[in-house]
Amino acid sequence: MNAPGELRVRRTDTAALYERFPHLQTIDLIWGSVDCRRHLFRLMTDTRGGTRRGFPAEHAGTVMRLLLEHDRLFPQFEDDGLDMRWGDEHLRPAGR
Repeated sequence: MNAPGELRVRRTDTAALYERFPHLQTIDLIWGSVDCRRHLFRLMTDTRGGTRRGFPAEHAGTVMRLLLEHDRLFPQFEDDGLDMRWGDEHLRPAGR
């Protein structure tokens, strides 16, 4: 747990992720906000009706570590009312 007043700096190594996906560097700009939590969650969720290819395993792992680290450092944003399904609602039977 962070000491009072301690900065909540991201520790997950993002060098390879940002090299392959430079547009994701915006994560650093919004780190520590509800927008960052939503962005990281959406990166790990198929929001394109099954057409999203997904990240290579190495980069998916980095995004997941970022999401988990953000939730640990900023728990107030973890449950912000987002639909927490993993983007597979188009595969589910109606009513589930």
